[in-house]
Amino acid sequence: MNVKPDMSHQYLYCRHLAQLAQRTPEQIFLREGARTLSFAQAHAQVQRLAHRLHQYGVQPGTRAILWMENGLDYALIWLALSRIGAVSVPLNQAYHGPILAHQINDVNAEVLITDSAHWPRIAELADQIPAFSMIFQSGGDRSGEVAPGAIRLEDESGPSALEGSGSAQADTDLPYPHASECMSIFYTSGTTGPSKGVLYTHMQAWCTAQSVSPYLTCDDVFYMTNPMCHVGLPHCLGATLLAGASLVVRPRFSARAFWSEVRQYGVTSTMMLGSVATFLNAAPPLADDREHSLRKVLMVPVLKDSKAFCQRFGVAVMSWFNMTELSVPLDTGGFSVEPDGSCGRVREGVSAKIVDEYDQEVARGTPGELLVRDEQPWTISPGYFNQSDATVSAWRNLWFHTGDLCIQDESGAFFFVDRLKDCIRRRGENISSHEVESQIQLHPAVVEAAVIGVSAQEGEQEVQAIVVVQPGMSLSLSELLDFLQPRLPHFCLPRYVDFSASPLPRTETGKIRKNILRTQYPEGRGDREAINYIVRR
Repeated sequence: MNVKPDMSHQYLYCRHLAQLAQRTPEQIFLREGARTLSFAQAHAQVQRLAHRLHQYGVQPGTRAILWMENGLDYALIWLALSRIGAVSVPLNQAYHGPILAHQINDVNAEVLITDSAHWPRIAELADQIPAFSMIFQSGGDRSGEVAPGAIRLEDESGPSALEGSGSAQADTDLPYPHASECMSIFYTSGTTGPSKGVLYTHMQAWCTAQSVSPYLTCDDVFYMTNPMCHVGLPHCLGATLLAGASLVVRPRFSARAFWSEVRQYGVTSTMMLGSVATFLNAAPPLADDREHSLRKVLMVPVLKDSKAFCQRFGVAVMSWFNMTELSVPLDTGGFSVEPDGSCGRVREGVSAKIVDEYDQEVARGTPGELLVRDEQPWTISPGYFNQSDATVSAWRNLWFHTGDLCIQDESGAFFFVDRLKDCIRRRGENISSHEVESQIQLHPAVVEAAVIGVSAQEGEQEVQAIVVVQPGMSLSLSELLDFLQPRLPHFCLPRYVDFSASPLPRTETGKIRKNILRTQYPEGRGDREAINYIVRR
């Protein structure tokens, strides 16, 4: 009888952290402001948090919503949940109202981990969402109370079973999860319906980080400003951990603070959205533009003038293609001072092809949908949470269908062309047009609405809404925006709104023909900035 080797420990962040705590215990792993944790200290805190959560009832497979500020505590709790084998569900901190309620109801989590700044938006939904069996308050949150009876994670008191607990006991009591098990559920914007929960395995997180970690060293200092509710978390935190490097965490990006903090912390590498790179590049040139420690920039998507960016700031750029469902099937194979603008080539063990509408492969240089698959198991999401039809549709014919229009050139490099999916990418956030449309249509003066993406100066997209108003009624741009502000995250609020008296174009089956609308609206129409409308965040 052949016995397969046990792979359960080999591809786990928490296991690797334990090893680094033994090998390089004094090296700084995490930093936020003046607070620092070495690998040994971070490991001890993750173990303590895992044991505390476990003793209060968080078990392997328990779904736990993370709804708190980005930062060092967020990273520790995410790792602690993974240590138990629980399933973390990071939700976007900008959400509120119907979209937040949908995701909470959809995942039906037993546990909520939050802070006093985010709790009020949960409390407002009390009559729309199920009650949580357990609510924990972030250990770093000392600014106020959340729900009555909430358990503070930094409190050493608790059930009698906690007495005498330490990292050694936590190691003994808690078996490691298997790399094939679900580590997180990340919500990604829907294309023809509400957003879907993507099942994200430990192996997927490992493989995502491994696309970057070989190009880092233990001497690197990585600067993370990306939202932790997205897969930027394994990209940044995971890659740093696998490389044995240091991670500086900032709650959110600040153009004003960026270069000063790079110099302050000795930052050598960072992940940067194309829109962020555009903002930095648009600043007036300074004499000290190259006088800093930053040398490696992960940039997605790559700027059209990325070579000029590299030359101006003295950095090298690496890019890739990825989705929440994947683990970086394409990358540029390292950092370059002369990026070619591509998404890169297939990574070892990955297969990718460009196909037509019938899944037949097209010739090089011909645009089509990008399909991928991986030889190694569990590196691609096993599916969408409680959505079997959507899972079968995306993984049909034994390939994952990305829904993205790409071209592969004769050299084998892949170039992104456009999105086939009805999803808008704005400043690093994926926006479901369906969710924005559904909120616009709640206004009593609206007959119907369509939302599309139009090009933005930053290289991604802006939200354009086309709104048909009830006959005999009127609706102004500011009135509609005031109606939407409490219902949508700030990044979902349309930049452009055009009011139409004509019905929207539809197919024979009643679907809105957005291909026609995209032709009619090559650029934005009805700019809210023209009326100096202020978006509240």
